[in-house]
Amino acid sequence: MRKKVLIAQEELQRLYWNERKSSLEIAQLFHCHAMTIRNRIREFGILKRSPSDARMRYERGDFSGNSVEKAYLLGFRLGDLNAYQTNSRSEMIVIRCHTTQIAQVTLMRKLFSPYGHVTSSEGRHGYSVNCFVNMTFNFLLPKHEQVPQDIERSEASIWAFTAGYVDAEGHFGINQGRARFKIDSYDVHILEWISNTLERSSIRIKFRRIALEGQQQFRLGIFHKDLWRLEVNEANSLQCFIYLVVPYLQHEKRKTDMIRCLNNILDRQVKGTVI
Repeated sequence: MRKKVLIAQEELQRLYWNERKSSLEIAQLFHCHAMTIRNRIREFGILKRSPSDARMRYERGDFSGNSVEKAYLLGFRLGDLNAYQTNSRSEMIVIRCHTTQIAQVTLMRKLFSPYGHVTSSEGRHGYSVNCFVNMTFNFLLPKHEQVPQDIERSEASIWAFTAGYVDAEGHFGINQGRARFKIDSYDVHILEWISNTLERSSIRIKFRRIALEGQQQFRLGIFHKDLWRLEVNEANSLQCFIYLVVPYLQHEKRKTDMIRCLNNILDRQVKGTVI
């Protein structure tokens, strides 16, 4: 038997009227279907908003059309976001993610609040973020396995896309006193593209498969796909990579970790310990 969703009438009234959230947005907060919320509104006898009220609540700005911004958003979406149209007739797109980092919540608000409404809720295992935008963001709906061809129209778009994916999946860190960068991902074709892009810029990389589909994970079941790793460990190559992506990175934690790595490289260069 399905567990009944518990929500107080006063809270539903506040969310629906005071905060002017839709039944879908409220459903996201309570991890249930929007129809359940609409049923509760009817059961509690809460006055429904008029169509004009709803339109006022859902005014959204069109995407800017900027190619560099689009490239970054595509990289970030393919790394860590889910995007879907609420139904085939809807003019609303929901862009969502789950994260344990408040920095990513902040980033999602920065990216999408100029265009629509952003909600976030904290749960036992992190934060759920939902962004409600219009159909000018339909370029984020497909989950591409390959990097879209129009990304390669300019160097700025190439590095913006790479930065978006790095903000989603990358890791800058210090290991054994040396700066390192890596991405672990199932997206083999995207990592291949990034690897080729870095090699064309004379950046030395390591790219390899680190786990096989069906292989046991520690306390996490099995890998459902092959897992791949891209690494940049050589100091001069990592420094070059940082200079290329830093204009486009937007994730505050990623930028903080990157600066630590850059300072590590610069200190080692001064000490003459970089080979």
